[in-house]
Formats: sequence, C-alpha cells, structure tokens
Amino acid sequence: MEASTLVRRLTEQPFVRDLPVDAAQAVLALRYCVLCHRSERDPMPELERRWGNILAARRYRLVVEAIGHCWPDPFAVAPPCCPRASFDEALLAALVGAAGRDDRAAFDWLSAEMLGGDAREMLFVAFGNFLRAKALRRAPND
Repeated sequence: MEASTLVRRLTEQPFVRDLPVDAAQAVLALRYCVLCHRSERDPMPELERRWGNILAARRYRLVVEAIGHCWPDPFAVAPPCCPRASFDEALLAALVGAAGRDDRAAFDWLSAEMLGGDAREMLFVAFGNFLRAKALRRAPND
C-alpha cells in the first residue's frame, strides 16, 4: 500500500450518517449534551424524547459522566452540524458497537491503550446498561 493511501485511511473520519444507528445516536446525543453543558441547560428532556424512556436518558448521562471521568485527555466533540465524527467520536461509536454485541474483547482491544482496567470496566458496564435501557421502548399509549 502506498504511504499516502495508508495515511489517508488512518486519518479518515467517518461520516456520522454512515455509522450504525446506535453509534450515530450516541455521537449526536453526546454533542447535544456538550451543548447543553455549555449553555447550562438540562439535556434530559431531549434525551428522554430521543429514546422514548427516562431510564435510557439517565443511563446515557452516566455514560457521558463516565467518559468525562476516565478519558485521559479532553474528549474531542465535533460541532453539531459537522457531518464527520471526530476521532474520539469514532472511537465512541466503535465502543458502542462492541458493547452492543457484548464483545468485551473487542471493547478492551479498542480502549486498552488509553484506559486502565477499572476505567474499561466502568465504561463497558455503563454502555451495556444504556443499550439495554435504550432497547426498552415506551408503550404506544404511554
């Protein structure tokens, strides 16, 4: 492979629209949470509306708090209108996918270089709890 092709492939940022649904929703929700934090607004009503239940919203908020607690550097979040995911957002999307498949080995492989065992455990559990809550849908008459 030519060096320029390799560099391009390693630095490519995926389009949010090309991510799996759960991953894209997690990326966009994180962007929304950051905006709310900056403007001192509560993201919970929108997160609840987005996923149809308060439990998913609460558990996603725990995911965001866990990321803030254990990420070694400031988490790079693209502006809401940006069609491409930042490198951190792309990693977030991959972690959501691994947690959604309950693939701990893949989750650890993706994050082991930058996170210790306790941080990986906390994030894996937080993502799993969120995805299980997200799978619960509000009854149509609720």
